[in-house]
Amino acid sequence: MSLREDVIWKLKPRDEAAEIELARAAGVHSLVAAVLRARGITTPQAARDFLDADLDSLRDPLELPDMRPAAERIVLAVGNGEPLLVHGDYDADGITATALLVRFLNKLGADVHYFVPHRVNERYGLSEEALRHAIGKGIKLILAVDCGVSDNEAIAEAQRLGADVIVIDHHEPGPELPDTIIVDPKRHDFEADYDDLAAVGLAYNVAAAVCTLLELPIESLRRAFLDLVAIGTVADVVQLKGDNRIMVKHGLQLLAHTRKEGLRALMDISRISGELTAEDIGYRIAPRLNAVGRMGDATEAVDLLLAEDPEQAMKLAVKLEGHNATRRREQNVILCDALAMVSQEVDLEHEPVIVLGSDNWHIGIVGIVASNVVDRFHRPAFLMCRQDDNFRGSARSIEGFNVAAALATCSDLLIRHGGHALAGGFTLPVDNFDDFRERLNEIARASMRPQQLKPSVNMDCQVDIEDIEPEFVECLWRMKPFGQGNPTPVLMTRNVEVVDVRCVGAEDAHLKLLAGEGHRVFDCIGFGMGQEASWIERGCRVDLAYTPEFNEFNGRMSLQLRLAAIRPATEGN
Repeated sequence: MSLREDVIWKLKPRDEAAEIELARAAGVHSLVAAVLRARGITTPQAARDFLDADLDSLRDPLELPDMRPAAERIVLAVGNGEPLLVHGDYDADGITATALLVRFLNKLGADVHYFVPHRVNERYGLSEEALRHAIGKGIKLILAVDCGVSDNEAIAEAQRLGADVIVIDHHEPGPELPDTIIVDPKRHDFEADYDDLAAVGLAYNVAAAVCTLLELPIESLRRAFLDLVAIGTVADVVQLKGDNRIMVKHGLQLLAHTRKEGLRALMDISRISGELTAEDIGYRIAPRLNAVGRMGDATEAVDLLLAEDPEQAMKLAVKLEGHNATRRREQNVILCDALAMVSQEVDLEHEPVIVLGSDNWHIGIVGIVASNVVDRFHRPAFLMCRQDDNFRGSARSIEGFNVAAALATCSDLLIRHGGHALAGGFTLPVDNFDDFRERLNEIARASMRPQQLKPSVNMDCQVDIEDIEPEFVECLWRMKPFGQGNPTPVLMTRNVEVVDVRCVGAEDAHLKLLAGEGHRVFDCIGFGMGQEASWIERGCRVDLAYTPEFNEFNGRMSLQLRLAAIRPATEGN
C-alpha cells in the first residue's frame, strides 16, 4: 500500500490488563492475545476454539435447511440404482464441489454423471438444455451445486420431465424459492446463525449428512475430501471463520500429502511443495482452476480433479497451465484498456462506482479485471462485455457496498442477476447502460461515506519494536490460515529510525529498508512500494504498519517485517 496521504490508518485500541488475563487463561503470548481481542475473540474458550480448530467442533450438517430430506433422497437414489447428475459451476468453488460430490457418490457405488456449463457459450446457472439432455438419458435425480437457488424455471422444467432436483447453493436467493429441496444457509426462512460456507463446504456437509444416515465413519470422509474443501473455500474468498477455518486448516495439511493424482499434478505444475498455505491456493492453485473456466471448458478441470492416472492428470494440468497463461495475457490487455477508460470516462470526484462496458472484452476475464480496478481505485467496479444486444458483466466491491442488494435494486433494468455482498454477475440490455450506471452511483452516494472510498490499512495493535521476538511470531502463526475474515495480522510501530533505504526488483518496484531502534533493527520489505523511496532518507523517522515473518536466505533464518504501509513519524495514539 502506498499514497501515504490517502491511506487511512485504522488502529484498534488495546486493553493490556485484559490481554494479560486472556494470555494467561488461553496459554498464548500476550501480544497474540491483543490480536485476538482486536478481532473480537475475547474469552479463553473462544481463543482456544479458534487456535485449536478442532474437527470435532464442526457443526452438525443436519442443522442446515432441507439437509435431512436432501440426504434421504440421495440415499434412496443410491440404494435404488437411480442415475444422478451433478450440475456444477465453472469457477474453482463449483469445480471442486462438483468433483467432491462425484467422487463421494462413486465411492457409494452410485451411477453418477456430471456437467458444468461453458462460461462463454452458456449463462451462469442451471442449463435447461443440459437438464433436458440428461433426463432424456435416464437421469432421475439432479444435484445443482453452486447454482440453482434462483433457477426456478429450469427446476420446474426438470420436474415436469420427471426428475427430482436438490439445490446445494450458497448464493442469495431471489424473492421466491424454487419448489424443491434447497440446501442454502442464505434462505430467508432459515434463521440460524450459520457460517458463510462456500459451495464446496456445503457439498462436504451433504456428504457428511449422507454418511450420518448410512452410519459411515466421518473420519474417512474428512481424510478423503477436506483437501478439495480447502481449495474451493479459499478460492471463493469466503470468511475463514468457524467451520470454514477448521476445514481449511486441516485441508491444507491433507493437501500436502494428497493421493489425488490431479491435485498432485496441479501442485507440481504450480511449483508447490512442502507445507501449503492459503496463499498457495489463492495465488497458484485457484487461478489455474479458474482459468480453464474463464478461457475454455471447465469440464477439463473437473476431469483433472477426478483423474486416477498420473499421466492423464499431468496432461490435463498442462492444459490448465496453458489456459492460465492465455488468461494472464488477456487480463493485462483488458486492464490497460479499462484504466484508460476510467481516466477518460469516469469522474472519480462524483462517481463512487466505476461502470465500464466494451465490445471487445472477454466475458471470462471481466470479473478478475474488475477486482484489479477495485484494488486500484478502492471503489466498486462493474465491468461488462457486449454480446449482441446485451452486456454480460461481473461486479466486485468493497466493504459497505452490497453488490447483490444493488443489483436487486436495479432489477428492472436487468435481464438476470445474482451474487453476494462483494461480487456478482448480471446481464443488461445495451440500451440500459447509462441508466444502470446512474442508478448504481445513486445507490452508492446514498449509502456510502466519502471516507469509505479511500484505501485503508487495518492494524490489529500497536507494539514496541523490542516486542518483535521469534517466540511471539511463532505463536502468532498459530492463527493461520489467513484470508478473508481472518487477514494476516498487521502491527504498528511508531517513530522508528531508518538506517538504510533502497529499491529492489524489476524497475525498482519494491522498497527495502533497514529500520528499528538502537540494537533492534530489522530488514523491511514493501512489495510494490518502491515509489515511497522518494521521500525516505537515512536517519529519518517513520511509522510502520507491517507483518513480522520469518525469512530464510542461504540457509539462515531471520525475522523481517513485511510492510503494509509507511508514513513520516506522527505523534499521539
